Amino acid sequence: MDNQFETLGALRVVRDRLREQLAILDRHGEVTAAIELNSAIELLNARVGEPTSDEETMRLQHDYFAN
Repeated sequence: MDNQFETLGALRVVRDRLREQLAILDRHGEVTAAIELNSAIELLNARVGEPTSDEETMRLQHDYFAN
């Protein structure tokens, strides 16, 4: 059981680092890379049992898909 908690903790650390990198990509206007990185973040959110909130999903849709 400890191994499972260790794995989930490690995945959260990776996810949080990816979020930091996503913010950097966003600041530099790297939209395509940011979208791809966000997909990885969402997969990790699901894996650790912390799905992306509806508010975050709406924000991302507005930021990346609004014309």
